[in-house]
Amino acid sequence: MMKNEKTLFVVLDIETTKYKRLAFDVAWAITDKQGNDYGSGSYLISEVLKIDQPYYKDKWSQYLLDLEAGKIAYATISEVIDTLNQQISDLKSKGHRVILCAYNARFDMTWLPYTYLQITGDHSTDKFDQWNDLLDIWAYWGESVPLSYDAHKTQSGKYLSTSAESAFRYEYQQPDFVEMHIGWHDVAIEKDILLKTLKRKKKMPIVQSKEQFEGAVWKKINERVNSATV
Repeated sequence: MMKNEKTLFVVLDIETTKYKRLAFDVAWAITDKQGNDYGSGSYLISEVLKIDQPYYKDKWSQYLLDLEAGKIAYATISEVIDTLNQQISDLKSKGHRVILCAYNARFDMTWLPYTYLQITGDHSTDKFDQWNDLLDIWAYWGESVPLSYDAHKTQSGKYLSTSAESAFRYEYQQPDFVEMHIGWHDVAIEKDILLKTLKRKKKMPIVQSKEQFEGAVWKKINERVNSATV
């Protein structure tokens, strides 16, 4: 009988294009609760960049530098999904429970499969069968962040910002930190937010499909934090 190994977390981040909302930048890092490395990936999707432009087009010069530095590589969408799934499969075969997570996980876990479908035309679900332990880092963090949480207001002026940038600023006391909105970089801070949250030992809101993720996460976090002053 295979012994149970550590639970591992695949922290995923995607960046999408301006018009077709296709994932052109896909990155992930696999970690345990102590922050040890079990795998990673960082790719630009070659087929997508032929038909649409990045949402943050002004980031392209940084992408070129990251490509030159080896932080990112070009790949097809099929190669990216296969690489991610192979890493997950290999770890599961060794007895690990593997939880796929992201900050605003509904977004990443909707638009990455959508991109695969649009580019390949493959309607089968086989490629995503392993995606059955899912965690939204945003919602998980929001359930345990101290009630003293403070951040700048959102554009509407009604809510405290609960973006990954704001969460990282608060948790690591870096008020001037600016999120890059580049996959590998955002994965690093989202991993740090996850590790901080795991130390609070709250029950993880694991779901089995993206449809089960809670909506209006920012509102629920604000209601929880504001309840301390009511």
